[in-house]
Amino acid sequence: MKYIANNTGIVFFFDGKPVKVDKGTTQYVRILAAFELPEADREASISKILFEKNGYSTVDGFVISPESVIYNDVELPAVLAQKVRSLVEEGLPVALFAKFWENIQNNPSSSSVRELYDFLAYKELPLTEDGCFLAYKGLDNNYWSISGNTKTLVVKGKVNSSGRIFNGVGEEIEVIRRDVDDNRNNHCSFGLHVGSLDYAQSFSRGKLVVVKVNPKDVVSVPSDYNCQKCRVSAYKVVSDFGVEIKAPAADENGVELQSDEKKSASEFVARVDNYLTKKYQLGFQEVSLKAIQNAFSPDYPSRLRVKDAVESLGYTLWTDDNGFLVVAL
Repeated sequence: MKYIANNTGIVFFFDGKPVKVDKGTTQYVRILAAFELPEADREASISKILFEKNGYSTVDGFVISPESVIYNDVELPAVLAQKVRSLVEEGLPVALFAKFWENIQNNPSSSSVRELYDFLAYKELPLTEDGCFLAYKGLDNNYWSISGNTKTLVVKGKVNSSGRIFNGVGEEIEVIRRDVDDNRNNHCSFGLHVGSLDYAQSFSRGKLVVVKVNPKDVVSVPSDYNCQKCRVSAYKVVSDFGVEIKAPAADENGVELQSDEKKSASEFVARVDNYLTKKYQLGFQEVSLKAIQNAFSPDYPSRLRVKDAVESLGYTLWTDDNGFLVVAL
């Protein structure tokens, strides 16, 4: 299969038509991996990637198209359908969503579930492997909640005389569900609050944390702030805020979950970096692309994969007098 690769992506012919896949996308990583396969398996793998890239897939009870996502004969709301598509596009197992869907079914309030969709629609929040979602919470500089309510019964967590709750990393907070206002038209009211990053930052007085929420514990989504905040009956503080989590799925600590292809690509780049570093330390000023390929014997990576890894590391490539690509160290 013929292809042309440059700094922006890769173009190849499939079914007689040119196809371009941009760098930086999961599809690009998966296409590179597909070109590593034996020729007999390559076309089927690329076909599957392109099929999913265009919004189509059928896997593990999910029927996915650009128009809808159906799971176990139920058409999902638009915001949840987009979450499933995001998982597929990243090459992540849709089983991550199946557990989330199961938890949603355990929420006793249909209005709470409908309002949760509004909250998740503002900005895509990552799912966790146990079927929860991650959100954010703004605190004071000592990890105490900004406000408190002495009438709220806290059944799990540390609370002071003002009703404020301690939100240190690792703390599990829970209140009686009836002590959370379920009327979304009451904008400032009682209950535990979490939110989008924008909302949480606006309320932070020194600390910002990532929290994990089970969808069964969502009570209401107030209609103010563009539905960026959510009242819940329980959550767990999983980490201090570092950077916004933009991946469709993450582990409990907010670390992006990666597909096998992404993991493999990261490991490969690290190996290339290590090889080039050692060559530099030995006094080499340049290394041919072919030498890097040979260093992976007997599993010789393609020239395209090595070139892509070298460029991602910021090295300069040039062509020597014999027409070979060389890396300047």
